[in-house]
Amino acid sequence: MNNTPKLNIIMFNMSKYRNWQKGVVNRNFHVLHNLVKRDEINKIIAVDFLPFNWKKAIKSFILDQILRDTRGTVIFGDLTSRCWQISSKILVYSTVDSVINPQRIITELNKIILKEKMADNLIIWNYNPLYIDYFNNLDQKLNIFDAVDNWAEHSGYESYKNKLAKNYQIIQNKSELIFTVSANLKNELFKNQANTHWLPNAVDLEYFQSVTEISPKLNKIPKPIIGFLGILQDRIDLEILLTLAKNNPDKSIVLAGPVWPNFPKNKLQEFKNIYFLGPISYQEIPALYNGFNVGIIPYQVNEFIKSTDPMKFYEYLAAGLPIVSTYVPGIERFGSLIKVAKSPEEFNNLVNKALNEKRGLTQEKLEMLKNNTWRHRIEEMLELIYEKF
Repeated sequence: MNNTPKLNIIMFNMSKYRNWQKGVVNRNFHVLHNLVKRDEINKIIAVDFLPFNWKKAIKSFILDQILRDTRGTVIFGDLTSRCWQISSKILVYSTVDSVINPQRIITELNKIILKEKMADNLIIWNYNPLYIDYFNNLDQKLNIFDAVDNWAEHSGYESYKNKLAKNYQIIQNKSELIFTVSANLKNELFKNQANTHWLPNAVDLEYFQSVTEISPKLNKIPKPIIGFLGILQDRIDLEILLTLAKNNPDKSIVLAGPVWPNFPKNKLQEFKNIYFLGPISYQEIPALYNGFNVGIIPYQVNEFIKSTDPMKFYEYLAAGLPIVSTYVPGIERFGSLIKVAKSPEEFNNLVNKALNEKRGLTQEKLEMLKNNTWRHRIEEMLELIYEKF
């Protein structure tokens, strides 16, 4: 893309930048940090996930204003907001004004845009469907919404379901470009509009191939290991885990990731072959996967899961793991690379078959992954953006 105009981006995040600095990553993280590697990008202001109630605002205020938990150089700050310079291309703006005085967000962002000389070719790139006040307020040339799951179907946002439904409609009407992680989001939530493009998640293949050691967190856990990494919450099919535990006393089931209050951990703790590792940083993931014998994705099949595209699909493959999953729409793209179970009993049988497979990055897996790297995905996104310009 030689001789193309350099882009300036205001990105409304789906999480906090400080969490990324601690190794908790998502699609939003990968897109931002792969964008700034590109010559086409001048600067990005990453707007931390905006608090939408007082509880979240108080927590954000304590972490940002008192503890100063984000690592960077402060270039702007007042009682309710702060902006850090993270690198020559990345600034992070965090505020609690979304619950105090939302208009101040626009005012302060305009000041930062002016100070950083970012007015030319300005793009809004939003991951947060709870926030839509940016339309027509920042003199942007393009509005992009990147849909990561359907938040209206997420149990954590149940009380905001009506607001999210209205916001999604406004986003659909006012955005020039919409990216979605799943075909379900493209076809159902955004009604297959011409400006909506299904761009699934991806993986940094080299990153997962560059580590050879096995995580020390697995040293005392007997082999073979049936492993899962992700948030342990109500989307997990508990019956699958119970079936695996009961039928495989000679195998270890490792559950890595934060445990949410809505996950019935107590029902699994009675099994001596189930191990909870707690949160795992992105830096630790390759070594963790090196100690797994099979990777599992035991999700319930519900309306929320239909809108998702688990990054575990790509990461497990990049690590060379055999994979067993429930049916997540879109999984058919992977063909025989992922075994799909329709019941807990079938899941157990397929796991035992997978344990007999030799792990490794086969040619078939490489062929699947070569068009599903973050580098490739960013190229697709930029191509669509420049078409709009």
